Amino acid sequence: MTARGAARPLPRGVAFRPAGLSDAETISALRRRVWDETYRGVYPDAAIDSFDFAAHIARDRARISDPAYRVYVIEDGPLPVGYLYFEDRGRVRVQSLYLLRGYRGRGIGGAAFGLVADYCREKGYGGFTFSCNAHNRPALGFYEHMGAVETGRDVGHENRQEDQISFRIEV
Repeated sequence: MTARGAARPLPRGVAFRPAGLSDAETISALRRRVWDETYRGVYPDAAIDSFDFAAHIARDRARISDPAYRVYVIEDGPLPVGYLYFEDRGRVRVQSLYLLRGYRGRGIGGAAFGLVADYCREKGYGGFTFSCNAHNRPALGFYEHMGAVETGRDVGHENRQEDQISFRIEV
């Protein structure tokens, strides 16, 4: 299956802004909020409650500084509501697409995947890959809607945080 079309129009006021180093704190804070909204009952509560902001900020700064990564803050006007980052090392892998709960189902995720698909087309790549926690049912439904094809499954771990499903989208 292929990604459904090119980058979609975003809802009014929503934009993808390339991240700078000063955005690492914002991205980490968004990650913590999304984990709390999405993964309670999937990730151990201790993994969320003891979220290591310093470690996440350091990793986000490293990604923003790495030329192989494309990192975007998703904003609704001045308000950060999510982020997207993907890696290109000769093939594209989406590492994270997170939106606050109130911004899901509004076409922003589809626009994010459209942005990645357009990037792949420009580079001459046939598609991109990504993984998702096997218990994140809303995300799995979104990926199915986007035309993703399952390419692998690693499930059944005692820690449900480790259960992952891999996907590919052809462009």
